[in-house]
Amino acid sequence: MKGTRCLKYRPGRAQLAASLLLGLLWLGGAGPLFSAENSAPAASLTPTQSIYLEYRELDHSTATWAIPVTLQAAPFKKEPPLTQRDLTRGTLKFGNSTDHFTPFLWDRAQGKLYLDLNRNQDLTDDPDGVFSCPTKGANEFYQPFNNIHLTFKTPAGSHQALVDLSFNAFGYQSSVSAACRYYWEGKVVQPGQEWQLALVDNLAGKLGSAEGGSLILRPWADRNQPIDPQPGSLDYLSFSHNLFFGQQAYRLDCAYVQQDNHPKFRLDLTEQPEQLGELKIAGQGIHRLLLARAGPSGVPVQTAEQAGAAEAFAKRYGLRLAASQLPSLVVVLDSPGPLVKVPIGAYESRLTLEHGGAQARRLSDGYYGFAQTAKSLVVNPTNAATLVAGGPLTNSVSVTRRGRSLTLNYQLLGANGDAYQLQGPRTQPEFAIYRPGKNGDKKLASGKFEFG
Repeated sequence: MKGTRCLKYRPGRAQLAASLLLGLLWLGGAGPLFSAENSAPAASLTPTQSIYLEYRELDHSTATWAIPVTLQAAPFKKEPPLTQRDLTRGTLKFGNSTDHFTPFLWDRAQGKLYLDLNRNQDLTDDPDGVFSCPTKGANEFYQPFNNIHLTFKTPAGSHQALVDLSFNAFGYQSSVSAACRYYWEGKVVQPGQEWQLALVDNLAGKLGSAEGGSLILRPWADRNQPIDPQPGSLDYLSFSHNLFFGQQAYRLDCAYVQQDNHPKFRLDLTEQPEQLGELKIAGQGIHRLLLARAGPSGVPVQTAEQAGAAEAFAKRYGLRLAASQLPSLVVVLDSPGPLVKVPIGAYESRLTLEHGGAQARRLSDGYYGFAQTAKSLVVNPTNAATLVAGGPLTNSVSVTRRGRSLTLNYQLLGANGDAYQLQGPRTQPEFAIYRPGKNGDKKLASGKFEFG
């Protein structure tokens, strides 16, 4: 988080004061629409455990996806009474199957959206497919429509999705985004720890498949908290077949199936052996630390069992095993202590901090993935690796003179000099410049930095 401010320079000594107020906003409403107590059966893990994820609707969004649109000028076979102006007709392309394509008619002048939910080119026989823009006096170029239930057919049964759709019309271009208000959740029980494991699919790939979707992994006690949708949020994990959490490595496999006459996602978690090494963390206030170990480039991801066999072979014959031979893996560490054990390998890292109800993310982390760095964090079985990251955070202002102006640059710095950005709502940091005098300091200027 940084900002720039230019001021006219005045002769004399200047004293600079900067203060920062921290805040955090949990986006969304008071809580979910349906109770999770009855919808997510618990099951203790065995070496191979199947957990059934059940559909759960929410009053906050979990992800937003851009939906491809094909426009058309010709009317549909049947249409409702229209204003005959400011009309947009087309088809929403959910996924790659034409069976999931959904014709629509957007009457911008009336703030109405008609969806052909039964996909028969008749927009008059879908009583549940008529929606009104909730914003009074909304312009005709951007209108949201809420509480839309979509249904897609799959070999395992109907796939549900509660979304809010937002329509944009600029010139001859139109775009549509879908904010998903659901996920598929289950409970994972480990000794002394219960987890919420939820899947957010992307409405764009193979419906009923986790490929391309995201995982939510957090303590079960936090399951009613809204998910942070901001870029850089670590509430989400890209779906990975190899995951390490709660001091255990797992192989994840997912399928959309019927269970108890209801469609669900079945998530198979198979415990995997991993050789562990020590990681020292020099820093404070880490809320969540993600470590990503890349698999062999261009080679299908091997299982941890295969990697273990390769390690045993190398050890037996006195060979060195390259780190690139290990399978890809995502390590999740919540509120880690100063010394933790993680699987060996070379990692990229992402992290968030939390202190006093406020959260911050490291600016060098990638917004939608792990940033590529010149030096990886290497964990080996003999010597402890060290990660210097986290707090305490320090307000820092650099002052540069340019002619008769001063340029002030603000940054929030942590351990190792890394810059951080606050997540959620935050008060802009303020500054004031004073000139000392015999009768007290004279205030020369003050202002606020812009977030950027």
